[in-house]
Amino acid sequence: MPIRLILFDLDDTLCDHARSFRLRVERAIRAIPPEYVQLPVETIVEFALSQPSHTWEAVRVALERAGVREQALLERALAAYSSDRYYGLELFPDSVPVVWALQQRVLTGLVTNGPSEIQRAKLERLGIARLFPIVIVSEEVGVAKPEATIFHLALARAGMRPEETLFIGDHPVNDVAGAARAGLVSVWCNRSGREWNGELPPAVTVRSLWELYRLVEAWASGSMPEPQPWRATVRGTD
Repeated sequence: MPIRLILFDLDDTLCDHARSFRLRVERAIRAIPPEYVQLPVETIVEFALSQPSHTWEAVRVALERAGVREQALLERALAAYSSDRYYGLELFPDSVPVVWALQQRVLTGLVTNGPSEIQRAKLERLGIARLFPIVIVSEEVGVAKPEATIFHLALARAGMRPEETLFIGDHPVNDVAGAARAGLVSVWCNRSGREWNGELPPAVTVRSLWELYRLVEAWASGSMPEPQPWRATVRGTD
């Protein structure tokens, strides 16, 4: 069945959230006098980036690992980290051109996790608040990725079925596995060339959105078969 709807993740798919987080962590570290920091800045940053969630909690854990445990110093770091939530946040260069190009062929939408105030402000700051006809923010609908419901809400707004919808995102669980279990064609946006370590492999892996666009063109022309949604294997009983 032809792909008629493409849904995008936001952070680290359309915009470089990891870079912004890195810059904010560096700002937090440099707010502390160097004599109190027992590890190199880059080591602390990499440890924070390795945490499951890129939040202040990850920064605090990384700082404590570097010997920064005094509350006054942590509060100083927190103030620097929180001074601009969107510091250094930028779109990847291919994001808007590819979305515009794809919109000539398919309907597009955005599905993102996070508080509405933050994610909506992020869209405004990035200049893409009106780029997508469909925008689903987890706080606004009361359910978040990887739950199937949030994907199905986007489908309902678009009037599409799961098997004619592609979802592209960077997170192995929230995006790839979540979309697959919801019945969508899952695409892993692996910009950094990481090794796959998720539970459900994606139907397609791309290193850029232009790569996705070229695949969509190939599928539409019939020169390449379209990917199929993941189907759970149901074992019979004796």
